[in-house]
Amino acid sequence: MHTVVIAALVSAAAGLALTPRLVDLLRRADILDIPNARSSHTQPIPVGGGLGILVPWLFGMAVVAAVGGFSEAGFPTALSAGAAVLAVLGFVDDRRNLTPLSRLVVESLVAAACIGAGGLPVFEIELPGFTPLATGSFGWALSWLFVVGFTNMFNFMDGINGLAGFQALLGASALAVWASLAGDSTLAMAAALLAGSSVGFLRANFPRAKVFMGDVGSLPLGFLLAMGVLRVQAGAGPVSAAPFWLPLLFVWPFLGDATYTLLNRAVHRRNPFRPHRSHIYQRLVVAGLSHKHVTLIYASAMLACIAAAFVCREHPPLRPYVFWGGLAVTTALMVAIVVRVRASTTQRDGHGEPAEGGRRPTR
Repeated sequence: MHTVVIAALVSAAAGLALTPRLVDLLRRADILDIPNARSSHTQPIPVGGGLGILVPWLFGMAVVAAVGGFSEAGFPTALSAGAAVLAVLGFVDDRRNLTPLSRLVVESLVAAACIGAGGLPVFEIELPGFTPLATGSFGWALSWLFVVGFTNMFNFMDGINGLAGFQALLGASALAVWASLAGDSTLAMAAALLAGSSVGFLRANFPRAKVFMGDVGSLPLGFLLAMGVLRVQAGAGPVSAAPFWLPLLFVWPFLGDATYTLLNRAVHRRNPFRPHRSHIYQRLVVAGLSHKHVTLIYASAMLACIAAAFVCREHPPLRPYVFWGGLAVTTALMVAIVVRVRASTTQRDGHGEPAEGGRRPTR
């Protein structure tokens, strides 16, 4: 465990040192988010700050691999290669606005290759209180769908200062601790490096943004967290695999919000790829909450979900209560928030649905 902590601290120091220099570089290169009618920032802000997370993480992974710190080659290679390719894809998208189809093709190929290299199918679907259902060969397709889906969900959720940064920090920290307790040193080291490198970006992005993450950061971060979740459910080390739903708690606030939004748009026959402001976190901002308060609400929800996951790990008999009770509470809270926000926005401007259009939510 002490090696993992040291790796996180060194990675955090690297991120803190790199990010200010990256901000200056992005500004000099004129890689900026220019304010428009929907923006809350009034000055151009550099975009591409996700490199402040990814570069220290990739460097740390290379150093650990060079000194023989990984007990295997497949999984860390899949993580590093996949994240690097998606970072390039995100950088091009930040500059040229790629079509959703072209992005999806690259993401699909990356996910398929990396899941195969890492050996990470979903082995079974288990709901507490019910008999587990073996997935067989369908498990590979389910893994692919999850990685591609969450990669894009993370990208969709990167809309206000600090939100994506906190999910990266807290989600990776949870994966590092879980993997350390499970004896999976490879995942523990990779996740610790990711958690540490997230600190430098957060310092420059929250509460006031000196830089935005951009797709160059959100796409690889979503991919890395999804792969970490799959690694936990697959099991590695002396501790057996966890039910698939259990590590999902590490990313549930993002997964829950994005899933609700996609289903809501499908019900109302709206294009899920068209830019919009229908996410719950966006509705809260439209209703008048500050970006800082919304981010802190989501960060608190992340911590609560992570705590629930570790309670379930230590006390398996509590799993049905945590799963079904948590699902009921989450659903009730989402419904209450949506109803309250609709009432608030209708009162203020005569309609309850946030406006469509625009590429990036206000900051």
